[in-house]
Amino acid sequence: MTFRFRSVWLLISVYLIVPFVQADEDDTRFLQEETHRIIEQQGQHEEELAAPPGTLMYQGKHYQVPSTRDSLEPAIYIAINSNQWTLLPDFIQRYQQLPDHRPALVAMAESLLARFHNDYSLALQRMEYANNLEPEDARILLELARLWFEDYQEKRALEGFEKALNAGLPPQAQMLVQQYKQAIDMRDDWHGSAAFGFGYNNNINQANGYYTCLSSFAGICLFERQMPEAIESNMINYELAFQRRFNVSGNHNVAFKPMSYGSYYPTKNPSDTATIQDYSTNLTRLQLGYQYLDAKDTISLTPYLEHYYRNDSSHYLAHGLKMGWQHSLNQQWQVGTGLDAKRYEYTTEGQRSGADYDSYQWDFTAAYMPNRSTSVYGGLTLDRNKYDVDQASSKSWSVRAGVYHAFSGPAGLFVNAQTIYRDSKNDAHDFFLGERRHDKQQIYILSTGAKGWEFAELSPELRIRHSINQSNLDWAFGFKQTEVSLLLRHIF
Repeated sequence: MTFRFRSVWLLISVYLIVPFVQADEDDTRFLQEETHRIIEQQGQHEEELAAPPGTLMYQGKHYQVPSTRDSLEPAIYIAINSNQWTLLPDFIQRYQQLPDHRPALVAMAESLLARFHNDYSLALQRMEYANNLEPEDARILLELARLWFEDYQEKRALEGFEKALNAGLPPQAQMLVQQYKQAIDMRDDWHGSAAFGFGYNNNINQANGYYTCLSSFAGICLFERQMPEAIESNMINYELAFQRRFNVSGNHNVAFKPMSYGSYYPTKNPSDTATIQDYSTNLTRLQLGYQYLDAKDTISLTPYLEHYYRNDSSHYLAHGLKMGWQHSLNQQWQVGTGLDAKRYEYTTEGQRSGADYDSYQWDFTAAYMPNRSTSVYGGLTLDRNKYDVDQASSKSWSVRAGVYHAFSGPAGLFVNAQTIYRDSKNDAHDFFLGERRHDKQQIYILSTGAKGWEFAELSPELRIRHSINQSNLDWAFGFKQTEVSLLLRHIF
């Protein structure tokens, strides 16, 4: 007679919640980064022109600029209008030496030069000084309003554009003001994406079918350990990620970020004794909090609620607080860091496969954009999961790296490839399992699509995700999982 320890799966199920939760966090981050990228791509960029030192390019020709007011004043305006920023320092220096120069024009030119060098603090300071010197100058009013717009001070920008219109702008400048007003309206609207698709997952239960003969006699296995086999299934999945910002005053905002994603698997667990019968999932998160936003920095303090639905029932409700800071070093480099504290509280049904715990996370991210179409990004994350028992509590660190590239052409092809490596170790030795659990996980995510191939405002996107979890308790926690899905996405 052979005795199988099938009950071992029930006894260790409380510890198996960790891989599932970490997968959810990875998906949440991936979706949040995708939403952030969508918003960034809606921003406006400037082209640079250059001319040889001491000359000015105007209507395709180079002109020598003598040190007179009648020559330098229009040269300063032309250099500003045509983005010939390398010429401005020489023009400003020579113009300041003239006894009849306009200090307000000097301050305006210095402001826009500082803006070109991504120093918005100095740019606003000099432009506000120029406005104090000549409060009725329409060009200064317009440039000040534009700076407020670029510094995300929408209310002040709207007031500034109205003053510029009342000061008597030429028709072309009036059209420009209307474009900025439309841009502010777009900023104040909802941004994000919605996707719906179909796919396949070859291991929805993250199992390995591991078999071990624990005791044998005369070539006959008396006691054996049989882990569940991997369950494969077709799937239907969806993603919703929205964001809206309400400007209160200056750079101070209220940010609202709802998000939801999930998968439906028609295949169920065939075992009547399995803790999880239905592996379909849904995660919903609501974030509402404070956001400081200017041209270079974003600082946020956001409480949130998170609900997880699994096994045909409410699984857990979590509440947390996330603090974040992102900083643009220049037009190519961005860095950021964040702290996240969360409390997981499981329902009666959820406690069949999980237990309440606290989660703490610190992360650092960096992104390099060599051009408008390419972004190379990565980061480091430290996690702490604290249960009531040390055997289930764990510490982990993970590194991630990725690249996003949008190809030129009407098809709007793009590719976003990301890899994650995570090392997780439990706090204490587990006498039942016989080891102190130590996992090493690899995750590979590839997303590619064609934004130009739209039908009914929906564009196709292919997503492939492959996970490998290796453990010193590989018989219980080792698994491989591959998921492929084809999504139709709407971006707004």
